[in-house]
Amino acid sequence: MEIEAFQIAKPTSGQIAILVIVVIVVLAVFIVAARTASKGKKKTKRQQGAGWHTFYQIAKLRNLSKGETEILKRLVEAYGLSKPASIFTSTHILDSCIQRAVRKLSLQEIKGESKEDLINRYYRLRNKVMRNRGVKGIASTRDIPEGAKIRVGVEGFGTFSVGVNKNVDEYLGISVPVLPPGKLVPWNKKKVTGSYWKENDASYNFTTKVTDVVVEEDVHSICLKHTDRIARVQKRRYPRKSIRLPVLFTRVRIVKDGEKKKAVIDNKDSHWGTLIDISVGGCSIETAIPFDKNTYTKAQFELKEDYRVVAYGKVKRIERNPARKMWIMHVQFTKMDKSHKNEIYAILYNYQTIE
Repeated sequence: MEIEAFQIAKPTSGQIAILVIVVIVVLAVFIVAARTASKGKKKTKRQQGAGWHTFYQIAKLRNLSKGETEILKRLVEAYGLSKPASIFTSTHILDSCIQRAVRKLSLQEIKGESKEDLINRYYRLRNKVMRNRGVKGIASTRDIPEGAKIRVGVEGFGTFSVGVNKNVDEYLGISVPVLPPGKLVPWNKKKVTGSYWKENDASYNFTTKVTDVVVEEDVHSICLKHTDRIARVQKRRYPRKSIRLPVLFTRVRIVKDGEKKKAVIDNKDSHWGTLIDISVGGCSIETAIPFDKNTYTKAQFELKEDYRVVAYGKVKRIERNPARKMWIMHVQFTKMDKSHKNEIYAILYNYQTIE
């Protein structure tokens, strides 16, 4: 069998030119794509670097320690935030990050008190971040928003918690407080004191007078004259939340035991009252039998079903409410288990409670 030889034809000059053009085009596309990807990476790195720079600057302005800043950084990374500084500017993002971390911790098996310590650290960090946020102050009663809750006091008649129905140029309208049967307050021209607590800021106190009582669409309003003389008092360390729960409070006596002092719980001197507000730092108790100022006390109450809180504190201030024939004791907590504090934090911030 004979095999015929064959010869490959040489490419023409036109074919060579086309091949060169194709190679040049492919190389050009590759180079452009590589440069675009490189620029994108550099831009992303610059953006990320600028984001973390802003994060650290804000953390410094908020007086966060190095340890607190690192905890917050881990929360940002765990949440996958593209803009790290948003954890300072958005309450929703901050709460979401912390709640996710708290719930993750609650599902882990950690022995001893360390779990409660870690959870408590997250809550305290949240409180510090929010407390140090820049908040526009109140310069006049005209700045108090409708729907806000304020406390007004009338000499000889007591102190009442009311809502703001209306805030117009002519007056600040507040709701008429609920009084016991047969009890009336002659509001017309009465001088009143007011106190408004602005969330994440401070309490603002003012003195004014009643100008009128009006009825509009079945809504009764007491009209207070506007005033620019409004004083900002020291802001609270912890936010408070209104609540109504039965509470048993017991006198704690400090007695000398040699050269030392010890606390003795006097169970014979126990009384029932109503818890009307609470924070991690203290509470207010409405009662007909108050303890004197600077008295130490033990308070017991169910914060939720089958969850009893025991807290020790000191009576810092007492208010008289003649209209209700009751007293309000303002108690500062001096000792409380961290697990109880964490439950109070969860209620204050509307977090899901830890089971």
